[in-house]
Amino acid sequence: MNAKSLDIATRLALRPHEAAAALGISERKLRELLPELPTVRRGRIVLIPVEPLRKWLRDESRAEKGRVEKAVTEILEAVHPRGKD
Repeated sequence: MNAKSLDIATRLALRPHEAAAALGISERKLRELLPELPTVRRGRIVLIPVEPLRKWLRDESRAEKGRVEKAVTEILEAVHPRGKD
């Protein structure tokens, strides 16, 4: 299944291989991320609800941006400490 043929606009949940295609990552990488992802499990069936997956991705993006901004601030502070201009 490729991401172009996957219409998640009408889906409530995705199977792992579908979620991997939608995210543009391998199914193996997605399975590594499964403990962090919102999932519904029933026996051997694993479903990833679309809306919580979108929220998780937004939250992760914000967290990453925050980590980058903090690192940049720390680097700039180390290069140009305040009060020593």
